[in-house]
Amino acid sequence: MKRSLLLLLILIFFNYNIFSQVSPEKFSKAMDAYNSGLYAETYRLFEEFFTDYEIKDEMYATAKFYSADALLNLGDEDAAAAGFEFLVNNFRSSNFRDRAFYKLGIIYFDTKQFSRARARFEKLLYEYPNSEHAGTALYWIGESYSAEDRLSDAINYLEEAVAKHKNNKYEDYSIYTLATVYEKTGDYENAVKYYDQLLSFHKDSPLAVSAQIRIGVCYFKLKDYHSSILELKSPLLSDLPGELYSESLYILANSYYRVQEYEDAKKTYLEILESFPSSDFSRNAMYGLAWTYFQQGKYNDAYKTFHSLSDGDDSIAVKSFYWKAEAKRYAGQEDEAFRIYAQFVEKYPGSELVKGVQYQMGVVYYSNRQLDQAERFLKDALTSADETIRSKGFTLLGEIELSRKQFSSAKNSFEAALNIGGISHELKMRALLGYGASLYYLGNNEEATEKLKEIERENEHFEPNKVNFYLAENYYAMGDFQDAIRRYNNINLSETEIGSQALYGKAYSYFNLKDYDNAAYSFNEFINSFPRDKRIVDASLRLADSYYGSKDYSAASKVYRDLFNAGGGEIENPYAYYQYAQALYKAGNTNEALNEFSNLQKKFPQSDYADESLFTLGWINFQQNDFGKAISAYKNVLNVYPQSLLAPIVYYSIGDSYFNLGKYDSAIVSYQVVMAEYPASNYVFDAVNGIQYSYAAKGDYVKAISFIDQFVSSNPSLSFSDQIFFKKGEIFYSARNYEAAKTSYQEFIASYPNSKLVAEAYYWIGKSAQNLSQNEEAIFNFNKVFESYPGSESAAAAVIEIGNIYNAMFNYDAAINIYDAALEKLSQSSRIAEITYMKGTTLINKKDYAAAYNVFDEVIQYFGKTIFADKSKFELGLIELARENYINADLYFKTLAETHSDELGAEAQYYYGYSLFEQEKTDEAIAALERVRVVFSAYDEWLTKSYLKLGDCYTKLDQIDKAKEMYRVVIGKHRGNVYGQEAQNKLRELQ
Repeated sequence: MKRSLLLLLILIFFNYNIFSQVSPEKFSKAMDAYNSGLYAETYRLFEEFFTDYEIKDEMYATAKFYSADALLNLGDEDAAAAGFEFLVNNFRSSNFRDRAFYKLGIIYFDTKQFSRARARFEKLLYEYPNSEHAGTALYWIGESYSAEDRLSDAINYLEEAVAKHKNNKYEDYSIYTLATVYEKTGDYENAVKYYDQLLSFHKDSPLAVSAQIRIGVCYFKLKDYHSSILELKSPLLSDLPGELYSESLYILANSYYRVQEYEDAKKTYLEILESFPSSDFSRNAMYGLAWTYFQQGKYNDAYKTFHSLSDGDDSIAVKSFYWKAEAKRYAGQEDEAFRIYAQFVEKYPGSELVKGVQYQMGVVYYSNRQLDQAERFLKDALTSADETIRSKGFTLLGEIELSRKQFSSAKNSFEAALNIGGISHELKMRALLGYGASLYYLGNNEEATEKLKEIERENEHFEPNKVNFYLAENYYAMGDFQDAIRRYNNINLSETEIGSQALYGKAYSYFNLKDYDNAAYSFNEFINSFPRDKRIVDASLRLADSYYGSKDYSAASKVYRDLFNAGGGEIENPYAYYQYAQALYKAGNTNEALNEFSNLQKKFPQSDYADESLFTLGWINFQQNDFGKAISAYKNVLNVYPQSLLAPIVYYSIGDSYFNLGKYDSAIVSYQVVMAEYPASNYVFDAVNGIQYSYAAKGDYVKAISFIDQFVSSNPSLSFSDQIFFKKGEIFYSARNYEAAKTSYQEFIASYPNSKLVAEAYYWIGKSAQNLSQNEEAIFNFNKVFESYPGSESAAAAVIEIGNIYNAMFNYDAAINIYDAALEKLSQSSRIAEITYMKGTTLINKKDYAAAYNVFDEVIQYFGKTIFADKSKFELGLIELARENYINADLYFKTLAETHSDELGAEAQYYYGYSLFEQEKTDEAIAALERVRVVFSAYDEWLTKSYLKLGDCYTKLDQIDKAKEMYRVVIGKHRGNVYGQEAQNKLRELQ
């Protein structure tokens, strides 16, 4: 400063020498006054100077600057601004011009003329970028934007001000303001970053302690409460002025509260109240203290604190009034809570909390099961602007309606709750559960299931027992009993509300799946776990039915008997008696069963089971081959109940009884009654079969055919007349009258061209022609089935028959062609494995062993679980045996012999022995062939061949007596046939 003044004096003397009329004394005196802080004197002297000094040079500009600055120091900002404006506008080369711009910016900022302030600061930055005031100007521009809440612009300038810290004497303020701007934008991470920067590089700044408080606040806003606590626990903060320190304590206490460190929160709130009772934060601190007591379960302390705050009209007083009622409610003093709620509504009728109070009053009534009053208050609460209150109100209202079985209203209430955008996650789950339950009771099972699954997707831990229960019930209602069981199994059966229902539903699910063992176990568990349940009799009946279904008739009859002995109206029903009698019979207690069936009819003569019980008496006699008694019992059914719906089966059963007595004419009469009087019944077909067998037993097929013709003629409109007509062909075919069978089936096709039996008719025409050695006609009809009816069950059978005919005619290529066509056209047929296998055997007949090998291998690969896969393995064994690949052959034969007890096993066992014989493993061959005698003795062909091969084995071992013994066994069983002749020849060779 002294150096500047020296330069200034030199300039003044220079000017004095030029302009001798101007005295430098006034300028010098003005500067002395300025430096002495005599700003009024400074201004007066400079004004005199301006009067005398008319040259607008640097000295004049200098005088203007100090004159304006003196006015500024006197507090006359407008006059000072005019002076500085004169300087910057008229002295562009002045050394004081950048300082004047800076001063103008400060004046305009202080007078909140932010736009003009920025204009002067920006002019300074543009024209004097290297000015000592450049960095500070950036800071003030940022401050001005911050003051106008133009936060993005503020950030840009403040960040630049921080970067140009060398020319910024307010670097710490720039950092602090930048942090506060970020805090205003909600970018608390960057706010913390710059507050930390201030503490790191400007520890001695007067803003440091404030920055530390703000860091704590920012961490609080970021919900990083532990970091907030760490910042605000600093002992340095205790030296702050009271208001700042109380603020830091308030944020610290709130942080403790948020991390549920309630004891520390309480101590900190109390510190504010005791040390800073007049602080702006003391009332908020008391409110926080009340909440801390509330969260600690100290509801009486919470009530007292809320009560002390409720004697006012500010928002804290209103909220405290509300929460002191809540404190009473949580303390279990619901009457007192209700009284305070009522006072609140009366005192603050316009408060936004009134709707919340009405909701809570509804909750109190609901908890006391006073549902009408609860509903009234909840409906009042539904007009609240608070989304949480509305969503809670709709949800609780839905639960009330659900408990009243008002399912449609409940659905609407839960749906209204779910449609509220601000609904909490917990409440959404409750509403979804209620919504799903309502849909279930309304029968909307698929939608209910989807809503309940939504709960699982969003929160698998929410009410899992109830969610699984309603899912199980929905699956049960939709008939998906397996999924129902899976859900019932997820439920804790000790759950009071739904445990018994879940076990009961699971038992019924098993029952409906006919899984009677598990059903019995579950019903038994229900009876033992819930002996006082109102459904105990029904569960006992179903337990008996389950034992019956699992064929444990003794257990079933015991349960029925126990129920009858216990008595009670629920068990007095004909179904239970009928099942009891059935169980007795199936448990082997026939006489008891007969008595109970007879008693049932007497006890419940008008029930649906009365005629059935009499019929069952006849059926039991029939099963015991006492056909005379059976006939009497059957006739008694119609004597007692002439209009019984069982009449068709009664007449049919009488017919069967006469048939078994050999009284075919009487049997035919009874069968004819079924057909004549009950043509629409399900027993007509059986009656036709009965007549057919009766005439067959008498050897009189003509009458059987005649009767069918009469029946069809008399009942032309019956939906199953075609099936009756079709029987004619079957009768002729079974009598081996193949020409008549052909004619009958042809007549059938002509009479019923649209019948589903047409394909089968063509097939049997083919079979009849085949039996008559009319191969061309047979092939034609079989091919008709294959080409015209590929979707019928007869199509594959027709292809197999064509193949058999071609094989018999040695036309192997034609057989292979039809097989190939079928493999393409009938790819979905259940007999496709058999057709492929037949192709392989045809290739064997053709002696194309390589191609046959590939086909058999294909059967094994693609149809591994069918019998034709094992047959293919046998054929591969024969091919390997022919090739003398004994290892492979033995593997096939031995595996089949060990896994089959049928003829295929016998054949494989024989060839295994044969293969060993060919390999000269004679002892092993004997053991293998002996196994045919031990395991497969029922299959004479392979037993006989084994005896013959055993004879060969013993001959090779020179055990001639044993060899002769084997051959004599064959001769004894097969004298006169090829096996006997072969054995005779071998025996002669040994003589």
